[in-house]
Amino acid sequence: MLSLIVAYDKNKSIGQENTIPWRIKSDMLRVKELTTNQTIIMGRKTLDSIGRALPNRINRVLTRDENSLNHYSNIEVYTDDSILENIETEKAYIFGGGTVYSKYLHKCDEMFITEVDTVVEADTKFPEFDENDWDLISREEFSKDENNKFNFVFMHYKRKRKE
Repeated sequence: MLSLIVAYDKNKSIGQENTIPWRIKSDMLRVKELTTNQTIIMGRKTLDSIGRALPNRINRVLTRDENSLNHYSNIEVYTDDSILENIETEKAYIFGGGTVYSKYLHKCDEMFITEVDTVVEADTKFPEFDENDWDLISREEFSKDENNKFNFVFMHYKRKRKE
């Protein structure tokens, strides 16, 4: 199953200068819980922003220049859509950034979205999508606390199947 995981603000902003503009511990724990022992698919800039392959996951990275990633270990490098082939885990998660979300959103079966209750300066946004194409499976609202600077909402969508 091809899934997608993202956190964005009220304007669907996801990043500024290759960084995530907030730290929400609950979201990081959710990402870890959902993606551990699964495949994650990300672009080179996302990998650069993390700085390493995430442990206990198959890290697949899409790049135009496969030689630009020689200094990383425990990653699989792809230059084309074959990145979606031969996935041996139960799920593969589209993991970012903006270009990779735009490229593969239309292929996803489900989305795990964290909407952060703020508006930030951003140079990268999540692509627009038609909510009528998706069923909202669950929605959980959380208030800010000592570990989470903003209120936020966890949402899980599944793509509606055409009859």
